[in-house]
Amino acid sequence: MVQSLCVRELSFGFSEKPLFDKLSLNFSEENPVIFLGPSGCGKTTLLRLMAGLLEPWSGYVAFSGKASGISFVFQEPRLLPWLTVWENVVLPIKKTLPPKEAKARGAHFLELVSLKDKMRVYPDALSGGQRQRVSIARAFTYPSQIMFMDEPFQSLDIPLRIELMEMTLSLFAEEPRLLIAVTHDPREAIFLGRRILVLGKPPRGVIFDETAPLFSLSRVYGSPTTSELEARLLQSLSKQ
Repeated sequence: MVQSLCVRELSFGFSEKPLFDKLSLNFSEENPVIFLGPSGCGKTTLLRLMAGLLEPWSGYVAFSGKASGISFVFQEPRLLPWLTVWENVVLPIKKTLPPKEAKARGAHFLELVSLKDKMRVYPDALSGGQRQRVSIARAFTYPSQIMFMDEPFQSLDIPLRIELMEMTLSLFAEEPRLLIAVTHDPREAIFLGRRILVLGKPPRGVIFDETAPLFSLSRVYGSPTTSELEARLLQSLSKQ
């Protein structure tokens, strides 16, 4: 069962002026969830608040039942350079799973991201795209119920970006969980997301919240069938 998450009356900022003022949201079935918005609107901050990496001024974030853990994929891979690919991937589960299970799980996800042959290699020997593959594999290896992704494809060219987005959706299908991501690209949001939200300039909160039509789940980047949704997204982003 996919975990659900709710944000209740959440307020937060880095100065006296709030980024969010009594923001409330619910996330569950319409999954993956993608956030867009202008620079400085608080996309990454909201992700960190929901992940528990920041404390809100007021309000709270709650999970249905007992959350079994959270995975987080950052904008940069954040691999430990003194550990091999294999060691980086199994690091989050090394002390929580039996050795045989951890080994099998790490090998499985490295195979799914086509890097099983690089398991003994150190991160410095990998390309940028390969390092991000390792980062995503590590996040999926940890058996969390909720995963946050903070613009993990932003520095990649379009062909590689599409390849890694397709890979992410394959991993998501392999082991579903609540997936909440941030991007600045409307086409990327439509490609990845089922539910798409736009944050306005602070402290406006959410100014656009739509569920992508089922036909958009064919996952074609820049598909003509999603042009209307893309136009509405662009319109909401321009009206700040």
